[in-house]
Amino acid sequence: MAAKAFRYGLAVIFIAAGLALAAGFDRMGHRAEVLGLPVPLRIAAGLWQVVAGGFLLWPGRLGYGAAMGFAAAAAASAAHVAVLGLDSAPPALALALATGLIFWRNRGDLRR
Repeated sequence: MAAKAFRYGLAVIFIAAGLALAAGFDRMGHRAEVLGLPVPLRIAAGLWQVVAGGFLLWPGRLGYGAAMGFAAAAAASAAHVAVLGLDSAPPALALALATGLIFWRNRGDLRR
């Protein structure tokens, strides 16, 4: 039960962050500008996160959602460390760790 609630929480985080990034809302849009991310790439990255969150809600596709979420969080972590600084990196690092653990537990989904 707790694992399902944790997974649903991660899905909500990814969906909300993806929609904010795709729309260029507030901090997410500002960070994308600082990184020099073109608008089409920013929208694609946001939609990638939304799809990852959707897969985290879909039984049998958790491995795909976790892999997509890990890729997004790892890229965000690298961008934070390289460009924005370490002070903004912990949330992205925590998401990378959480999705990495979910992926490890559900890696069998990728063989289906």
